[in-house]
Amino acid sequence: MSKPKVLIVQELWWPRGRGGVLATHLITEMLTKHGFEVRVVTGARNYETISGVDFIYEPRLRASNKLRLWLNTYMLFREGWFKRLIEWADIVYVPRYAYPLIPLAKALGKRVIVHLHDYQPISYAAVIFHNDCFKNDFERAFHYELHQHGLTRTLITTPFTPVNRLAKKWVSQADVVICVSNRQREILEKAMPEIKSKLVVVYNPLPKIPVISKELPDEKTLLYLGGSSFIKGFHIVIKAIDEVSKKYGDLKVVMTGVKKKTPRQNYIVYEELPYEEVIKLHARAQGLLFPSIWEEPLPYAIIESMFLGTIPIASRVGGVPEIIKGSLAEDYLFTPGDINEFIDRIEKLLSQPKKDIIDTAIKLREHILRLFKVEEIESKIVKLFEFTL
Repeated sequence: MSKPKVLIVQELWWPRGRGGVLATHLITEMLTKHGFEVRVVTGARNYETISGVDFIYEPRLRASNKLRLWLNTYMLFREGWFKRLIEWADIVYVPRYAYPLIPLAKALGKRVIVHLHDYQPISYAAVIFHNDCFKNDFERAFHYELHQHGLTRTLITTPFTPVNRLAKKWVSQADVVICVSNRQREILEKAMPEIKSKLVVVYNPLPKIPVISKELPDEKTLLYLGGSSFIKGFHIVIKAIDEVSKKYGDLKVVMTGVKKKTPRQNYIVYEELPYEEVIKLHARAQGLLFPSIWEEPLPYAIIESMFLGTIPIASRVGGVPEIIKGSLAEDYLFTPGDINEFIDRIEKLLSQPKKDIIDTAIKLREHILRLFKVEEIESKIVKLFEFTL
């Protein structure tokens, strides 16, 4: 019996984008390995190719915002070549935000799989904050935009918040909605009980991370890979390190994705680094700072950190406790937003002898390999697409 034909529509493609885009790339490799015929329509001009996969570049998927993307996606369906692609497919896979495609594909009798790496169907900003107690999505979006992007963008974008109800309606029409952690499923199920039977939890595939040797320098070194992002806790890192550096004068914090140069002596800042270079930074780092304040579904930064033996000092948000549970890294979890707890965990790590950190590094890697079993995740993905036919 022949395998289903899969059409993937995604705005970005690896190596551009973040964790969800990387997951799509890895899943596409799995599908082709198991005999699925796959075609990809993407707005990425430069992408990492996959043997046997046909890529089609469509610049309209590079829309600058979600509203334009949704309009462009709808307009694409009116073109013959795109409609023929959907007719060719058995399964339409939507791993990002091209949601208007869902009802259009269903109208042609196609099965649709949506893969959620955030909370777009229930939040205009695509995030749910830890202990989220906003009365409505407008308040949440206003808070997010104001702190993440500033007042001007807040005033421009938040009036469009009600439009996100369409995203909820579109996603509810999918046949399967993949969540990447149990916590993410719990949040979505509460907000969208109508899709409870469609929700499936499958961990993202483990990236192809090279094994590196830990070469810890005499000076204390920590990583922060969240950029200048408010929701990633950049402001919390700055406050905490200002305090910790009073006690540990030799402390160095390596940051990526931070556009504004900091005058502080103990920071090494990179505005942008290729993925391979970011991985290399772990060789000389004792710990990863991860003070996120939103319910991160299943952050690759934590998975990669533990695989590479860099102890994560992470807030208890989203899928983070799910990844760390049962490992030595549990001792370094802290309450989201609690600066004193964060400082305490940092100082606890910095006081550890090198030998103990190296020993912990080995055990963290073993933990991740047990949790993210390649064959098991691959089997779930393949069966899910076969079953959907």
